[in-house]
Amino acid sequence: MGGASSEITVRRLAIAALALVLASAAQAESRVLQGVPAFYDVEGPMPGDSRPAAGALGVETLSPDAPRPLLGDQRLAGVPEYAWWYGCSPTSAGMLAGYWAGQPGRQNLFDGDAGQWYGDQDVGTKAMVANRPHITAGRENGYTYGDWHNSASYPHHAANPGCIADFIKTRDGISTSDNITTGLKAFTGWDNPATALHEGQPASTADPEVSYYGGNFTYESYKAEIDAGRPVMLNVLTAETTNHWEGHSIVAYGYRDNMFQVKVAVRSGAALELTVGGAAVRDTWSSGTGYGEWVDWNDDVFSSVIDSGVEWWPFVEFEGASWIHDDGTPGPYDWMVMDAVTLYVAPEPATLALVAVGAAAFLCRARRRVRPSRPAAAFQALRIPHLRALVS
Repeated sequence: MGGASSEITVRRLAIAALALVLASAAQAESRVLQGVPAFYDVEGPMPGDSRPAAGALGVETLSPDAPRPLLGDQRLAGVPEYAWWYGCSPTSAGMLAGYWAGQPGRQNLFDGDAGQWYGDQDVGTKAMVANRPHITAGRENGYTYGDWHNSASYPHHAANPGCIADFIKTRDGISTSDNITTGLKAFTGWDNPATALHEGQPASTADPEVSYYGGNFTYESYKAEIDAGRPVMLNVLTAETTNHWEGHSIVAYGYRDNMFQVKVAVRSGAALELTVGGAAVRDTWSSGTGYGEWVDWNDDVFSSVIDSGVEWWPFVEFEGASWIHDDGTPGPYDWMVMDAVTLYVAPEPATLALVAVGAAAFLCRARRRVRPSRPAAAFQALRIPHLRALVS
C-alpha cells in the first residue's frame, strides 16, 4: 500500500511539473525587455486624424531594385517634437544606446542618466541624439531638422561628429540604413572630449534585410535578438501615394506570437492573409498617435494595440507592395519591415572578470552537490531549464 501511494505521489508530481512546463512554454510566446528608455517626455495631445479609411484599396508596388525610401518623418505635421528629436533614426538609435548604457558593465557609455529623456541641444540625452552644432548646421544650410555637414558656424563639423545624428549622417531628419549601422558603432566607441568620463566601448552592429531584399531577417530572427536581451531598430516603409514611399525607424523590444491577422499586399497585386506576431515598439512619436494602421482579413483598418502601457505593432515583412486608395488618396500606414539594425555593446573588461569569477564559483558549488534520489531526479528533469529576467 505504501509503494502504491509513493507511485501515485511521484506521478502527481510529474503531472504538476509537466503542467508547469506547458505554462512556461505558453508564457515564452510573449516577452518584453525591461530597461529600454521611452524617449519622450509625457503623453501629449494626439497629432490629428489618421489617413482616411474610406474608398476601395488598391496596391502600390516597389521593385527590390528601386531606391529604398529614406528613413525620416518630417512629413508628419503636428507630431509633438518632444516625442521626436531631429529624426526618427537618431532618436531610435539613442534609445538603443540608452538601453545599453543601463546594462551591467556599460555604464560609461554615456555621461549621465541615459534612461531618462532630458536636457536640450546642449546637455542631456537630447544633446546625445542631436546637439547644437547639428541643429545650427541644419538651419544655416537651409534645413529644418539639422545637418551633419559643415556650416558657417561649424566649418569642421563633418569631420568632428558630436551626437548620434552626426555619426549616422542625418540631414533634415533623414537617414539611411547603411549610415545608421556604421555610425551607431562609431558612436558607441567614441569618447566625448567635452566630458571627463571615458565613454567609448567596443560594439558590433549589423543590418540584416528581409527576404524581399535578398536577406534572411524574419520574425524568428527578431525573437532571437529579444531572447538574447538585445532590442532592435526596425526600419519600416509604407506607400503614401503612387510613386511616393515613406520610411521610418522604430525601436522594438518585445514580442508576442500570433497576435495579429493582417492582409498584406504583394508585388503581384494579390494579397496574403497572414497571422503574424506582434512587436512591442517605441515609435518615436507617442503611443497611440494613429500613425500605425494595417488591414485585417475583413478589409477593415486597425491601429496599433496599447496593452498595459506597451504599444504593439504587427511584425509584417515587406512583400513588395503597400495599400493605397484607388482614387489616389493615401491608404493606411501599413508599416512593413525592410531591414533591421542590431547593436551589441561589450561590457568593460573588469565586468567580464567578475562574471568569470562568479561562474567559476558556481561550477565549484555545483560539483559538490549530492546526487539526488531517483524520484527527485525525475521531477527535476521536468523543471523549467532556465528563467530570464523578462516580463511577459
